[in-house]
Amino acid sequence: MANICTTNYVIEGEKKELDALYETMKKLQGQNLGQLVESTGKNPDEVMCRGEWSNLERKGDTLRMTFETAWTPCYEVTDLLKATYPSLRIFYKAEEPGNGVYLKNDAEGKYFPETESDGHAFELMTEEREQLQTRLIRGIKDGSIEVKVSK
Repeated sequence: MANICTTNYVIEGEKKELDALYETMKKLQGQNLGQLVESTGKNPDEVMCRGEWSNLERKGDTLRMTFETAWTPCYEVTDLLKATYPSLRIFYKAEEPGNGVYLKNDAEGKYFPETESDGHAFELMTEEREQLQTRLIRGIKDGSIEVKVSK
């Protein structure tokens, strides 16, 4: 795989939706993210979902897991989960040290309190920035965006 991005997730939501997602993921444990995408009725060839998950845990009022993916968090997978289970609020902290990528979306620090002022390099992501990153990655992948590197 490319540089591995490790993303820790904490998911809040209605109990029945958390339980349904947990049961689905438990049944698919050991599979890749494409299988999770298929379980929602979507085609994994149409969703950026290269990777797998581990450390699945139902803890209190949350569901927790770790995704290991190529380069960045799998924004399209989490968007799909939110569309399938509308009550979900998904918090994450992502690290891909090979390219110096350190991201999180937990602005309040509820689950991931690390901040740059604490000496942590985690950049705060908004939904708009996630969508922009997804469009850029798709554009590079399909050739509609060209990246030039100068010496």
